[in-house]
Amino acid sequence: MPGKVKTRRKRLGREGLNRERVLSEALVLADREGPEAITMRGLADHLGVSPMALYNHVSSKKDLVQGLAEHLVNHVDFSCDDSHWQERIRSCFRRLRDACLAHPSAIRLMETVEVAPVSVFRPMEITLAALDKAGIGSADAVKGYCLLIGFTMGQVSYEIRGPFRSFDAGEALRRRRIAGAGFSHIERSVALDGWDFTSSFEFGLSVILAGLQEFALKK
Repeated sequence: MPGKVKTRRKRLGREGLNRERVLSEALVLADREGPEAITMRGLADHLGVSPMALYNHVSSKKDLVQGLAEHLVNHVDFSCDDSHWQERIRSCFRRLRDACLAHPSAIRLMETVEVAPVSVFRPMEITLAALDKAGIGSADAVKGYCLLIGFTMGQVSYEIRGPFRSFDAGEALRRRRIAGAGFSHIERSVALDGWDFTSSFEFGLSVILAGLQEFALKK
């Protein structure tokens, strides 16, 4: 093991580190081992360098976590070629969900940053612009955004964490805990072979957008 670390240190010393590479490797480490692994020493061990080598690129753990949050958000592509306001919103929240699911541990780290990256507000700007195009006023557009972001992040959290087992109707059916309790609609409707998170997300997104469309037509 010592020989492997030494070899890697020589390679990194030759190629050199930069802030972008440090942050990219921090994201890899967070995805692999969880947010608790993001320490200066832990990252240094991951890179095969001394902790002091990192201080040329990040000033502290606080700077490391802040930079990691910026690195993660800045690499999400929210661009959309479709001009229809509903499709622009749909594309935005699909990409946000994909980014969160791709790096669940890093997302948890972002909750600890003191100042959110400026780019974290891009989904809000995209949504408000789209709803303005639909004819929805500013105050109601903000409510619409809050509904969309709350739904999306709730779905992401549920998918990452998994259902609360005591409140999982499918689990209750498997264990026959609610058999004969008069819940006939649950017994007919709840699938026993797993939950399709993507289908559920798309359904919810369509319902919200349909509601916003109806709201815009009434204004």
